[in-house]
Amino acid sequence: MTFRDLISETDYAEQRGVSVRSVQRERAQRIGPPFIKVGRKVYYRPAAIEAWLLAKEQIQPRAKGARS
Repeated sequence: MTFRDLISETDYAEQRGVSVRSVQRERAQRIGPPFIKVGRKVYYRPAAIEAWLLAKEQIQPRAKGARS
C-alpha cells in the first residue's frame, strides 16, 4: 500500500456529501470507518470504508401482517 492508495479526509467527506467537520465528529465519537493518521493528516483505506459501509447495511423488516 502506498499513499496513492489512500483517500484523504477531505476527499472522503466530499464522496459522502458531508462536511469535513462531520467526518471529524464521527471519528471523535468512534462511529466512522477506521483511519490512518500520519502527523496531522488523516487518510482512509478504500477497503476499510467498504467494510464499514457493509457493516452498516440493514435489512428492511417485513411489515406486520404482510403475507408471503
